[in-house]
Amino acid sequence: MEEKTLELMKKFEQDYEVYVSATDKQTYWIVYARIPKSGAEGVHNLHRGKKYVSGPNEEGNVLILPDPDNSENYLAESWGPMGTIDDFVRKALPRILADKEAADRGEGECGTSCS
Repeated sequence: MEEKTLELMKKFEQDYEVYVSATDKQTYWIVYARIPKSGAEGVHNLHRGKKYVSGPNEEGNVLILPDPDNSENYLAESWGPMGTIDDFVRKALPRILADKEAADRGEGECGTSCS
């Protein structure tokens, strides 16, 4: 992974209190985000995990697991061409932020789109 991508992830963590890790394997990529739960719950450091999975041969298709411990619920999206883990991370960060903002508004994990 490129140094500028690592710096982007670190800045994202500092700005939004969303902890992000990326795994780059030969056939798949995983971006794992620990998104803070809504402040309305009264617990400052309580986070929930969310996993985004794609790969170099997936033609931009991404599986989103709102609850990584329950892989039966997922959302499939197309994020466009991604040739490297760096491309995947750059596309994942805005989506993670949108998911965080939706959670802050009290909206569901993935609405009616979960399979």
